[in-house]
Amino acid sequence: MSEPTNEPAESGSQKVGIGGLVWSMTGGLISRLSGTRERPIQPASKTSEARKGFWNRKPSNASDSAKQVRGAQYPPLTRPEKMPVTKQPESKNYKRQGSDQPMPVGPEGSEATKPHVEKVIEEEKGDTPIEEKKDKEMKQKRASSANSLTKCAAIFKLINESNLDMSTLRKQSWSGLCAPVRSDVWQLILGYQPTNRERRGPTVAKRRKEYQDHCRNIYFEDESRYSSSERKIMHQIRLDTPRTLPGLTLLQHKSIQKLLERILYIWSVRHPASGYVQGINDLVIPFLMVFLAARNGVELTELEEKHVTAEHLKIVEADCFWCMSNLIDGIQDNYTSSQPGIQRMVFKLQELIHRLDQPLHDHLKSHEVRFFDFSYRWMNCVLVRELSMPLIVRVWDTYIAQPDGCKVFHVYMCAAMLQRFSAEIRSLTDFHDLMMYLQNLPTKDWTEKDVETLLAQAYVYMYQFEGAENHLH
Repeated sequence: MSEPTNEPAESGSQKVGIGGLVWSMTGGLISRLSGTRERPIQPASKTSEARKGFWNRKPSNASDSAKQVRGAQYPPLTRPEKMPVTKQPESKNYKRQGSDQPMPVGPEGSEATKPHVEKVIEEEKGDTPIEEKKDKEMKQKRASSANSLTKCAAIFKLINESNLDMSTLRKQSWSGLCAPVRSDVWQLILGYQPTNRERRGPTVAKRRKEYQDHCRNIYFEDESRYSSSERKIMHQIRLDTPRTLPGLTLLQHKSIQKLLERILYIWSVRHPASGYVQGINDLVIPFLMVFLAARNGVELTELEEKHVTAEHLKIVEADCFWCMSNLIDGIQDNYTSSQPGIQRMVFKLQELIHRLDQPLHDHLKSHEVRFFDFSYRWMNCVLVRELSMPLIVRVWDTYIAQPDGCKVFHVYMCAAMLQRFSAEIRSLTDFHDLMMYLQNLPTKDWTEKDVETLLAQAYVYMYQFEGAENHLH
């Protein structure tokens, strides 16, 4: 039986640092920054035969004794040859119905306005000469760095107030967080740390101890102590943990594997309505990477095997468990029987694309590519498998800042991403090629600016359609 030991309660109540991270302040600036509708049966066609062949391929090297469970496909399909990426299509100047007021980005009342959204989108389209564009980018980087320092200092001050104003924190977080404060901001917004500064240390210490108690009472190394159904759950988890984001070598560390195993098993036992579902393992990773980096005082991209210590993992494991649990609470029906939440999200995405980009919608339909075939993983894993970890963390800054989490906004983000590749998708006419492309979108070379453009576009769509369902029909 694995039994993480108790640790002294950290104060965390006077200064930010539940993650154990101390950042120096110089001159007022922080010195380090860095489901779908069923269609009538149609006569068999070449595309139908291609579909049948595609889905009847031999499964991956999983144990034949493992019972197939709900969840995302393992392993991801091989990435096809890189295809060109088109520029962001022009954005319409949407306004709130019945109002001429500028549209805020993020939660209502955010400092960012509609002109700012349009500026972000327009910057993706320009035909500026190369040298002039490079000079402009350098100036923007310098200005962005100064703004980030100022914003980071403001958030640092905000979260150290005696009683935190959560509404203000959400607004400040929507456009992205700096590394020194991200760990604590995520924990605060997700309700793991209380808003009252004096209560943070005792509350977090209590939750960490509670998790350690679960490890002692629920998780056992001796499999004979599990029931037959519990052994099946553990068997599937042990199959999935080594296959979780294989591109991140740090996750292959034995201690990390055991950490994931404990978190997933304890969560499944405590949530019998859903149990373990493939894809939940992916949701642990952004928390793990952010909290471990904060605990070691390094950037995400600087994490190495030497940073994986027993002392840090005891703390990080408990923090990951509670934050992941709180995140999933908002999308619980994504993982219950038949996954009705995901079915609703996929159907809504299909309706959005039909409204926003009918040629793309019709092209997919004519080649019998169902939205559920490719976007299920986007919903189930919240894009964790579609983007690099630094970009996922940036997207999650916005998701976590949303009052309803990612339950609503995520669908609009997926719509913006799908539209980004509309021309490339419409150029493909073979079912296999379409599926391979959609399941391996060419985002490898994306930067933070790319995802911020999509986030801005997604908010424009949400502002236009949310609460106006008749627009989707």
